Amino acid sequence: MNDRRKRPSKAAMRIGIVNLHDLCENNTYFLSKAWRYFELNGHTVTDGRGEVDLVFIGGCAVTDMMRSRCEGTILKIMRQVGQARFVIFGCLAAFPEDLRSRSGRDANRLLIIPFRASRKLDELIQARIPFDTVSVSHLKGHVPYQPCMGPDDTYVLIAQGCINDCSYCNIKKVKGNVLSRPEEAIEDEVQDLYGRGIRTVTLLADDCGSYGLDRNSDLPGLLARLSRATPDMRYKLYTVFPSLFLRHAGQLEPLFAERRVPYVCLPVQSAARRVLGLMNRRYDPDHIARAVARLRALDPEVFVYSHFIFNFPTETWEEFEESLAFGRHFDHCVYIGYGENSGTRAAALFPKCDDHALRAKVKRLEELVKRGELAAFVVPNP
Repeated sequence: MNDRRKRPSKAAMRIGIVNLHDLCENNTYFLSKAWRYFELNGHTVTDGRGEVDLVFIGGCAVTDMMRSRCEGTILKIMRQVGQARFVIFGCLAAFPEDLRSRSGRDANRLLIIPFRASRKLDELIQARIPFDTVSVSHLKGHVPYQPCMGPDDTYVLIAQGCINDCSYCNIKKVKGNVLSRPEEAIEDEVQDLYGRGIRTVTLLADDCGSYGLDRNSDLPGLLARLSRATPDMRYKLYTVFPSLFLRHAGQLEPLFAERRVPYVCLPVQSAARRVLGLMNRRYDPDHIARAVARLRALDPEVFVYSHFIFNFPTETWEEFEESLAFGRHFDHCVYIGYGENSGTRAAALFPKCDDHALRAKVKRLEELVKRGELAAFVVPNP
C-alpha cells in the first residue's frame, strides 16, 4: 500500500454535489463517481441542499452561453451557502478566468480542478482512496433525452478526450487528446458487471472511435477482447466519430451481425459538404448513409442515433434542409442550434446566422417532429 493510501482522511465533511447539466452522460458520470469517492473516504454526501462544508459542482462548457449560465448559477449558490468552499470540476474548470473574476471577494472560496488534475482533489480531502481508482456503473440523477438510453443503464468509461479537431468544439481545451483506459482494466470492470447479471453496458467516452489510438489499440480490438471475455454481453456505443466508424466498419460489422451492438450514435452534425468542411469534419455523408443501411441489413433491430448542429455560421436554408432530409436515415436525432464558442475557429466565421434564421429553423424542425416526419429532439440554444 502506498503512502497516500496510508495517510488519515481529513475530518469527515458534509459535501453537497450539484449537477448543472444532468442531460450530459459524461458530466453525470464524473459527478456520480465523485459521490462514491467522497463516501468511500468517509464523508457525508448530499444533493447540495442544506448545511454543507464543501460544494462540488460539475457543469457544461459546450458554448459561451451555456458556460455563462452555469457560472451564474454557481455565483447564486455561493451567495446562498454560507462560507462553504466550492470545487468546480470537469469541463467548467477549463475556463476559470471569468468565474474567478465574477466571484469577486468570494474567489478565495473557489478551487477549480480540471479533469486530469484529480490529485488536487485527493490532496484537498486527504483521500485514502484516490479519485482515479474509483469507478461507477450507474449515473446518479441522469435525465436521458433520447430513446434507448435509460436512467437505469449500466456504463463503463473507456476514454476521455478526442483525437479529432472540429472547428467549433472546445473538448481539446477541456480534456485534451484522447486518454484511453487500459483494455485489461475495462475487461475487469465488464467481467465484474457480467458476474452481477448485467448483459448490456454502454461504453462511454467523448468519442468511442478515438479509443486506443493513444496506446496502440483501437475500438474494434477492445470490443473483440470484451466479446471473448463475456460471450453474450451487448455493447451500446456512445458516441463514434463518423470518419472513425467508417475506418473501422469492416471490423465492427461482424459484431452488429451477431447483434452484440444494439445501439450506436454517429454524430453527423451536418449533411452539407461545405458546412462539414467548415466544421473540419472530413467524411462523405453518402458513405455514412450507406454504412447505416449496411448496419440495418446486418441487424434490423439496431438503433442508430445521430447529432446535428443547425444554424452554423454561413449555413444556407438549402443546407439546413439537407440535414433535415439526412436525419431520416436514423432512428432518432438531436438537432442543436449552433452556439458560439469564443476562441474556436468557428467563432471567426462570418456571416453568422441570425436569431431570425434560428427561429425559422426551429419552427420548421418542430413542425416536422409534430407531424411525425422526423424523429428528433430539438435544442434551440445550447
